[in-house]
Amino acid sequence: MADIWRISGARAAVEAGDELTGAMEALTTAFQPIVDLATGGVIAHEALTRGPAGSLERPEQLFERARSENRLAQLDELCRIRALEATLAAGDDGPSTLFLNVEPDGIPIGPPPAVAREFAARGGRLVMEFTERALTADPARVQWFATRLRHVGVAVALDDVGSHPSSLALMPFLRPEVVKLDQALIQDPHDDAAARIATAVFAYAEQNDAIVLAEGIETAEHERTARALGATLGQGWYYGRPGLLGPDPRRIPPVSVPLARAPEGPTRRSPFATVSRSRPMRHGGLAEVSLAAELLERRALTAEGPTVTLATVGPRGVPDGARAARYVRAAAETSLVALLGAGTEPLPGVRGADLGEGDPLRAEWDVIVVGPHVAAALVAREFLGGEYQYAVVYERDLVLELARSLMSRTVPAPGATMPGV
Repeated sequence: MADIWRISGARAAVEAGDELTGAMEALTTAFQPIVDLATGGVIAHEALTRGPAGSLERPEQLFERARSENRLAQLDELCRIRALEATLAAGDDGPSTLFLNVEPDGIPIGPPPAVAREFAARGGRLVMEFTERALTADPARVQWFATRLRHVGVAVALDDVGSHPSSLALMPFLRPEVVKLDQALIQDPHDDAAARIATAVFAYAEQNDAIVLAEGIETAEHERTARALGATLGQGWYYGRPGLLGPDPRRIPPVSVPLARAPEGPTRRSPFATVSRSRPMRHGGLAEVSLAAELLERRALTAEGPTVTLATVGPRGVPDGARAARYVRAAAETSLVALLGAGTEPLPGVRGADLGEGDPLRAEWDVIVVGPHVAAALVAREFLGGEYQYAVVYERDLVLELARSLMSRTVPAPGATMPGV
């Protein structure tokens, strides 16, 4: 395996004698089965951490304490190690496909632990789960980490899809092999929001050959709902509560195992260079290109469903006046807005990043809008005395390629931390 896992030496901290360290040393792992809805057979398990009896027994309390003490990455890593240790100790009764969770502040940055390498050597498959919160906190880092995971054959899942609309807009950037529907959609599917979310999820799954897993299945009716929504895998108390590993007569070969997709190569070309290689470019003045940019910026505010807007500052620098108001409003009302070339927060709520000398984006004016029901991009570059070459494209795959290029340069949300820093 490549260097994708950071070993922090959590056990070495036991000498501190504090409550959190004691709780971390007493962690246990419960495993919940994941079933193939077509057969009812168990094809995988999700590992869920449990703290020791007391004030840190519940995972949310344990993780909140670790976050407050700036030890979340350490705890998160230890949870994965303990889960893998328990899986290996179970031998033939352990899962061959294991779902592990990653906190947004706990993305590992170093080599994998020995237990992960041993699990892989035995033919085990890993699926790493991210939440919508992880994506919104630092989408560029999550996007980078997902690529690293795929290089070593680890698939990616996006958890709790439907609990927050941002997950739908950011899903194409993570490109998960597994989409986990939030239990609210399964247990209460009869409203317009559920219909919109289900439509967007299954459109993504069909276009990207992804697996849809329904969470929170507690009754036969919930299972029928999950199947009607198009899910092929299920998880919930109807199939078993989290517990210890052991013999299970329902276990079958993983017929629907998530396979890691081919990782994307590094994006070296700028959006303008990418588009100009395959599309004819228009010529126009500043006013013409400004109007094209304005139309896309307004589209971000009027599109059905959540959107992501990624842009460079363009020839006029940081937006002011009406254009600034559009970006600030979009940052408040949509999933994410990033403006590159003007510092880390050029406008209230707007993400950003500086561009180095010689970066081709410094000469471009790009505006890209992506959502479940919209994909559009303007790429422009001045070439002669106030005249511009530009193109507006709507081909979704191409727009997403351009968007991922800009997303890879964005900075974390204010307050987000970087493991190991």
